[in-house]
Amino acid sequence: MEKGDAAAEGAEGPTASALRDAANVLVLSDGLDSDARASYYESLLPGDPGTLRVLAIEYTRGPDGWLEEWNRHVGRAPAEAAVVSVGDGTRSAAASGVDVYEGNGTESTVSVVESPDDLTGLGITVGGHLKQWAGADGPTLVTLDSLTVLLQYVDLKRAFRFLHVMVNRVKGAGAVGHYHMDPAAHDEQTVATLASVFDAVARHEDGEWRISSR
Repeated sequence: MEKGDAAAEGAEGPTASALRDAANVLVLSDGLDSDARASYYESLLPGDPGTLRVLAIEYTRGPDGWLEEWNRHVGRAPAEAAVVSVGDGTRSAAASGVDVYEGNGTESTVSVVESPDDLTGLGITVGGHLKQWAGADGPTLVTLDSLTVLLQYVDLKRAFRFLHVMVNRVKGAGAVGHYHMDPAAHDEQTVATLASVFDAVARHEDGEWRISSR
């Protein structure tokens, strides 16, 4: 099978199966490792990508970057998508403000949280999208990319409190949350502190995903 075919066809591999009961997952990998990024899409998506409603929280790439990566690794549009672009410098001119963004056959709602340390505004925005999708057919996936960037703007205590609320909101909505983090950018205590919030941790090591659950 060609690289990316599993994600494109919606095949659930053993890694995704191991996370089936985890509502919120800490995804540990080098964000600049192209193999790790490809493997994430091939191995960890919770079901057929074509049925997913994806809420992508982006600190660095914005709507264009998220859509380009999804198209490159998945090749199929999700059922519905929304991008929350955090920080003034992350969004393209086409996606400024609150807009509808066309890409790969999917209309994506784009929302902007201007300040990267505005966790209250981010939480309200995420909650609004989850409420809008309540009762919709197909699974909802929330991705936050990345906690490493978030921790450049807020301290660990604030991040922990925010994530505690976030994981409960995602779980209450019947969604699945994936929260990306580069473990090499943090000390072990920081990683362990945040990991305690989640149902499971998926760590990319030596070309494979290693899953640990609480």
